[in-house]
Amino acid sequence: MAEKSETRKSKAKWLPLESDPQVFSRYAKALGCKNATFCDVFGLDADLLGMVPRPVLAVVLLFPIEREERVEQVKAAPASEASREGLFYIKQKIGNACGTIALLHAIANNTGTGGADASSLQLEEDSFLAKLCEDCQAMSPDERADYLDAKAEAGLESAHNAAAVDDDKKGETITEEDMSTNLHFVCYVEKNGKLWELDGRNPAGPSAVADCTHAEVLEKSAQAIQKRMSASSSLQFSVMACNA
Repeated sequence: MAEKSETRKSKAKWLPLESDPQVFSRYAKALGCKNATFCDVFGLDADLLGMVPRPVLAVVLLFPIEREERVEQVKAAPASEASREGLFYIKQKIGNACGTIALLHAIANNTGTGGADASSLQLEEDSFLAKLCEDCQAMSPDERADYLDAKAEAGLESAHNAAAVDDDKKGETITEEDMSTNLHFVCYVEKNGKLWELDGRNPAGPSAVADCTHAEVLEKSAQAIQKRMSASSSLQFSVMACNA
């Protein structure tokens, strides 16, 4: 059954995050992930993918938003409830929060249970991420979005904006131009034998883009990204991999 979306946008608007592995790695640590690191994916051919450290737990893509893509999102069929079991997904209501949401999708879908899995991501006890995963486990994607909105004033917005501002620009006045962007982050993760594209602004919710094993996340993500790139005239694409 299709999930009815009741998403109402928040009035909040954050600074856009840069697609920078150091920014995402520091941000993940600040939110309480002990061992997440991000690295650039410099190309999508086999040789360049072979240079990426393994295991790859998630892939984060920054790409330009185009009108045709919005139309395709509305047409997209939602995934079944059974195939989405255990998938952590958050709707985006806060403007420019897509970088944070992509980071949360990457980490929350790859956390270890009791630390037994050496390739999984481990969370600091009582950290923001640990509380997020615990508090939001039984929530709907819209309820999780409201949870993030409520946490913004409790420090999440400050943490996001601290990650978004270059060290040499800290203390400068933020302009409307700084807040404006036509770029958007999504995250690719494996769950239940599928590769999922997690886009918080997609009305259809999570999108299963390919059959996938845990070891194939990078290669299958690269194939999905290549399809997106081939349909665009823009060169404003940036890809990062998340490792443990």
